[in-house]
Amino acid sequence: MKQVILNLFFNALDAIEGRGLIRIRTYEGSGRWVGLAVKDSGCGIPREHLAKLFEPFFTTKPAGRGIGIGLSTCYNIVHHHGGEIVVCSEEGQGSTFLVRIPHELRHPRVDVL
Repeated sequence: MKQVILNLFFNALDAIEGRGLIRIRTYEGSGRWVGLAVKDSGCGIPREHLAKLFEPFFTTKPAGRGIGIGLSTCYNIVHHHGGEIVVCSEEGQGSTFLVRIPHELRHPRVDVL
């Protein structure tokens, strides 16, 4: 989960490009879930990009600033533990990424070779 938090935080930092606001909030939902919200006051995400955000190697960053695996990695980590991640964004208005995971984390099975 550290990787998820770091990716979302650094993406928010990139989105504000200088001065801005990043809010990180945790919450408990419906007794069975815990959540994390990362909200920024940055540039927002164009509507046409929203459906592609969690695809591997999709990026809107210029060359040398990212290869597009951060959000797909977040998606895979969260889903691997039985949770979900969604984004709410409007261009020019900032973005909010919401992560919801069960209280009881589903620990992935690891095979040792």
